[in-house]
Amino acid sequence: MDTQFMEFWGKFWLNAAKSQKQLEDMAEWMRCGMTGFEELTSLFRKAYGLEKNELTSPDFMKAWAAAQENFTKSFKDYLALLGVVPREEYLALARKYEELKEKVQSQEETIKHLRMLLSAASKEEFQGLAGQLEGLVQKQGEQFQNLMDSFSQAFKKGTASRPAKARDATGMGAK
Repeated sequence: MDTQFMEFWGKFWLNAAKSQKQLEDMAEWMRCGMTGFEELTSLFRKAYGLEKNELTSPDFMKAWAAAQENFTKSFKDYLALLGVVPREEYLALARKYEELKEKVQSQEETIKHLRMLLSAASKEEFQGLAGQLEGLVQKQGEQFQNLMDSFSQAFKKGTASRPAKARDATGMGAK
């Protein structure tokens, strides 16, 4: 194998390991209120012009607090630029997602149950309406039969009282 290739990959992975360690150290340094890692603290003090101030002076504490606030805001802006979301925001969104997922599942179950009830109610309602319609048709049939019987009886009475000629003229009589 090519020795330059091996050297390249060796340095690449070594730098990656150092970078990972630096990121972990920086995260811990920020969690601890920007203390505990002297190299990072020294770099921070130099960058924000705090290395000249006395640690015990009241102005130093105000300047330190302002520098921390500016650093934190700039760091969040930088991460946002890279598309990185702070862990707290991510966890809050993950919790909200899980809650909404459960709510949707519950609502889907409710909808399924309501559809089953509606289907059962529709069947019962259809059967009830079919029974009412059948009763109405039967009643109308009986009423029609009574009407025809009444016409029949009225016609029989009317033809029995008329003379034979009158019946022939109407075309209702026998020929």
